Amino acid sequence: MRGRRELLLKEVVDYYIRTRRPVSSKVLVEEYGHRFSSATVRNELAALEREGYLWKPYPSSGRIPTKAAFRFFARWLLELAELKEKPERLPAEPQEIAPQELPELLRRTALLLSAMTGQLAFVLAPQVEALRLAGLVMRRIGRGAVLVVVLSELGVVESRVLQLDVDLPPEEIAQVESVLAGKVRGLTLRELADIGRLEVEGWHDRTVLAALDLLRRLAEEGLRRRLYVEGVTQLLRDLSDQPPAWAMERVCGLLRLLEDERTFAGVLARLRGGEEGLAVAVGESSVPELSDFSVVSAPYLERSGILGVIGPLWMDYARAFSATRYVAVRLKAILATAGRIQEVSA
Repeated sequence: MRGRRELLLKEVVDYYIRTRRPVSSKVLVEEYGHRFSSATVRNELAALEREGYLWKPYPSSGRIPTKAAFRFFARWLLELAELKEKPERLPAEPQEIAPQELPELLRRTALLLSAMTGQLAFVLAPQVEALRLAGLVMRRIGRGAVLVVVLSELGVVESRVLQLDVDLPPEEIAQVESVLAGKVRGLTLRELADIGRLEVEGWHDRTVLAALDLLRRLAEEGLRRRLYVEGVTQLLRDLSDQPPAWAMERVCGLLRLLEDERTFAGVLARLRGGEEGLAVAVGESSVPELSDFSVVSAPYLERSGILGVIGPLWMDYARAFSATRYVAVRLKAILATAGRIQEVSA
């Protein structure tokens, strides 16, 4: 599709996103100042309707974009966005984000992105198992119970209470921490699964054996990949003019998908299809929960950490692209700084 028809389709989608009203040929001529007549525009719109890009709620109404039209429009804007070095059309940014513990930082990032776009926003935490470890802290908190805190290169804090087969006194727990802290630094949690690679003097000592057992269990269990979501009320507001039963069914389906971090991470990976930068998926029928939504996403930590927004097909794509890319770059910079200044403290 080229030339006049392509231009008119972009204008129909743009006008519908801004007004949420069916678009007529007369409106396009007046709104965008075309030199060709309403009849010419009407013929092109009829052709676009036959091609599946537009539809009419009833015979005498204006036309409404289909999923194919929104998908075409989003991909066109995405191509434009990739040509620009700096994002545009960003609203004033709320309060500054300071380096902090990763869970709170990611939660606030999701809140910021939702506020900037007016959409439901998500931040998928990095795969902690793949991050390099900076050290660990171990504390006895009860009989046979030890609190293990694992610190990553990003300052990620993961705590786990594990039960020992033997009850170790605090001084022996401190000895375990001292012996192993240096040994785990620089390894990933995946690598810890192969505990045999850790060469520790006194391996037969019950203290070291207990510590190795703790690390083995932690590595085998893995760490939950958390998903932070903000802006559900924004989504409900955007769907408020739709039939209540239809809107509720879609929102409930989406929320069920977001409840399972592992499943959503897999869906997001498939939707992105290996894309290294900004990506958009519009009305993907392969994922029923997302068939009536659009997903804009971008990585903030290679391909491991992903953030983005989910909104109706008529979302403001230009704003979503700009804000998502901006926040991803910003978060990446904050994490890089946090990783350099993070210190392992007792």
